[in-house]
Amino acid sequence: MKKSLWFKSILSIMMAVALLFQFSLFASAAETNKVVLKLDRADADQLPRNYRTTDDAFRTTKDGQYPSRVGLKDIHASASSIFSEKEFEQVMSRAHGQVIVVDLRQESHGYLNGMAVSWFGANNWGNDGKNLEQVKVIEKGLLDKALAETPTTIYHFDDDKNVITEPFQVNVESALTEEEMVKSHGASYFRLACSDHFRPEDADVDRFLEFYKSLPKDAWLHFHCFAGEGRTTIFMNMYDILKNAKKVSYDDIALRQGLIGPVDIRNVPASKMNWKRKAYIERAQFVKHFYDFVKQSPDNLPMTWSKWARQHSY
Repeated sequence: MKKSLWFKSILSIMMAVALLFQFSLFASAAETNKVVLKLDRADADQLPRNYRTTDDAFRTTKDGQYPSRVGLKDIHASASSIFSEKEFEQVMSRAHGQVIVVDLRQESHGYLNGMAVSWFGANNWGNDGKNLEQVKVIEKGLLDKALAETPTTIYHFDDDKNVITEPFQVNVESALTEEEMVKSHGASYFRLACSDHFRPEDADVDRFLEFYKSLPKDAWLHFHCFAGEGRTTIFMNMYDILKNAKKVSYDDIALRQGLIGPVDIRNVPASKMNWKRKAYIERAQFVKHFYDFVKQSPDNLPMTWSKWARQHSY
């Protein structure tokens, strides 16, 4: 009898633990789906992380082999992570020409008191499935709300672990979109709403090509996403390809962008598994196909990327 009661007690405890675990999983999933205001960059007088320019020297290679530098210095471009307002002033001071910021972020973001902030959802997909015009409306509403409902809670973010950490309070005195902040410093602005981790959509590639064709001769482009790694490296490669595909091999372009920046677009780290591994492979394939498109096209690029890609079943 005692044995039976003991068994029932143990079973009850096990069932309670199981229910608690299920609740924990549910709560964790709910938390994952939240969109949280986070700090991207404090407003410090420094360069943003992963800052580089096409004038930079290459990092040292293990085998002592280096790619061609043909045409690299003539690209007139830089790149980085997102930047605070003071960091953007540093970016501006190192540019040579008419600065045009190329913002590649789909996620809602902006500036509170000069700090770069964004609204973070799981995998940085807070605006998943939304187009640029929809994102702009959402973004402006969030910034206005942060200003109206001050003090505002902002969360720190652990870049290495990709998780939200402790919160802090801010009395918001100014709230600007990136376009407003950039233009207040005399620079121009162009945006594509590219989803984090993935290659750009064909329609966004077409938009970028139209933008490229309209650039003034003295343009200095500054590309950025959140970290200055994935999306930024894709477009730095694309811009180099547009300028130099007729003179420089694809491998040299990919390698040299990897030697001035943090990522060689051809590499798929062993740590990337499942959908992330697939995404890395697809974006490397995309950049190679884009190189083929530019190399095979007349200089004025009369055919859109979308049409060319359909013809080649990409």
